[in-house]
Amino acid sequence: MRKQISRNSIYNYIVFVLLLTAVAIAGGAKFEWLKPSEEPVYDLSNIQQPFPKATSFKTNSDNSLSVLDASNHHIGYALISDELDARSQGYVGNIPILIAINNNKKVLGVYLLKNNETADYIEHVVDKHLLESWNGSDVDTTLILTEVDAITGASRSSNAIISNVQKTVSNYLLLEKQQIKISWTFVLQTVMSLLLVLLSLNMVLRRKHKKIYLYYLVAILGIMGLWLKQMLSLEVFHNWLSHGFPWQSNPVLIVILLLSIAMAIAGHKKYYCNFLCPMGALQVLSTKISPFKKRKFPVKIGTLTIRNIYLTYIWVSLLLGFTLPLSNMEPFIAFSFAVASYFMLGAGILIVILSLFFNRPWCQLCPTGCLLDSVPSLFSNAKIKNNEK
Repeated sequence: MRKQISRNSIYNYIVFVLLLTAVAIAGGAKFEWLKPSEEPVYDLSNIQQPFPKATSFKTNSDNSLSVLDASNHHIGYALISDELDARSQGYVGNIPILIAINNNKKVLGVYLLKNNETADYIEHVVDKHLLESWNGSDVDTTLILTEVDAITGASRSSNAIISNVQKTVSNYLLLEKQQIKISWTFVLQTVMSLLLVLLSLNMVLRRKHKKIYLYYLVAILGIMGLWLKQMLSLEVFHNWLSHGFPWQSNPVLIVILLLSIAMAIAGHKKYYCNFLCPMGALQVLSTKISPFKKRKFPVKIGTLTIRNIYLTYIWVSLLLGFTLPLSNMEPFIAFSFAVASYFMLGAGILIVILSLFFNRPWCQLCPTGCLLDSVPSLFSNAKIKNNEK
């Protein structure tokens, strides 16, 4: 008996293609999938931030930049992290920096160059004056060994900036053998993440440990959500589609994405949503502790679902050229208490409250969940077409 492709499956296919296309185009995608964008990260305008009188610059043999004024007088130096092979990875990718130095080889300031980190995290780092930590320091080994604390709430981004400052100065001084401290915290975070991924696979494929499922969700919420902020989102897809997979920046999250797609194709729908999404874990735990009778969350307005309306709004806006704050289109940044706006914190609290009365209210809207849910529909449709030939 020949199967018919449902209207819902067709719409899922359209949403999947349009949403990915819109997110990619909005980021200026060149679809260079396997390598990050190699566009220049700086120009004269960046150098004019610390040197307002700069009119030109030239590259020296040590890969520093000599900054010149209108009279061609030397007014300082600029060290660009990318030019000195310093590319420490933040949450989404490399965070290039410019270190401005006066003629006496003292640091005038550290400046961020074009990057793809979440704007809220970068703003938090700037507001906490991390970039001013090296002002007035001599450019020598003392600067490299200076202890600078990461910023709470944006530890991955701030650690990348600190590391880039150290590596840039180290390479500038030709101290390639200078030891930069290994981030044992990053090693621990990676190991913990991979252990949770392996445990999730064991629970899905072997259908064991169901008795500890709620404890497992507590670990997902605490480790992947509150500690690591390790979650898939529209903004993450936007950066990856636009600039390629930054394998060095967050390999675990890329593994989670590829694994989620593979599991969906294999028939384990909602694998990511049920086992690895911190927001999903938060909703399930809120539901379990609630004494109220759970209802089905109202998802339709007439014949249209709220999710379809929301997703259509996103991809139409992006395709028409409107700039959307993708990090605020989903409430995931609410896990970063020190960074999130009051609006996003309120959205997170609202989801918890709704979860006391409804089953997974956010999951009925989630664009990320929709994209992952659409994957098995695409492949099932392909099978149907092959069977009809």
